[in-house]
Amino acid sequence: MTNLLEVANLEGGYGRLKVLHDFSVTVEESTITAVLGANGAGKSTMLKTISGLVPPRGGTITFAGEDITHLPVEEMIVRGLAHVPEGGGVIPELTVEENLRLGGLWRGTAGAKVTTEAIKEVYDLFERLGERRTFHGHQLSGGERQMLALGRALVSKPKLLLLDEPSLGLAPPIVARIMALLRDLRDEMGMTVLLVEQNVGSALGIADEGVVISVGNVVARGHAADLQSDVKLRHAYLGF
Repeated sequence: MTNLLEVANLEGGYGRLKVLHDFSVTVEESTITAVLGANGAGKSTMLKTISGLVPPRGGTITFAGEDITHLPVEEMIVRGLAHVPEGGGVIPELTVEENLRLGGLWRGTAGAKVTTEAIKEVYDLFERLGERRTFHGHQLSGGERQMLALGRALVSKPKLLLLDEPSLGLAPPIVARIMALLRDLRDEMGMTVLLVEQNVGSALGIADEGVVISVGNVVARGHAADLQSDVKLRHAYLGF
């Protein structure tokens, strides 16, 4: 299979604080790669640096064969990279439909008809959003906001979906539904996903590959099933 994303020797952080240290990862097309680690390990910083929200201090990021290391965020989106941050980033003052339409606007390549069709597909995936299309973001439950954030990313028709803690604060049935959706997006639509998640069991249950990081460094990588069965690794870095 072909690598859609290749991150090599990435360095990054905030101000004088260095968070990522020589971080490298590859993500194959049409797979789910789970990035795991304790709080403060650098998982969210890794996603923000790949998507351009945090400028990299070193290393390279190659996406679909192109060097995107220093491209601005808007160029990342146009090329097909969608980042759903922790908490989803839903705009509370906008309605469900308006939030979804932003996905098409941000990608910049979809006309009104294409965006409308993409929104219909999201409503088919999340019937609850269709029922609440006129509700504002602040009127939604936590699970509905997470669905909306994911749906907005899907409207942009991404090649690569970067997801940061999609299960955070959600009830187990909602978590199970989101994980099942990610699996279906991979299996039925060929979606490629880089997933940051502290719900280790759920993440490894749907992932093809897993990467464990600690203090900004990769400490283990391999098939998801192998990482899940490695008791010493789980105790040392994953807390269970």
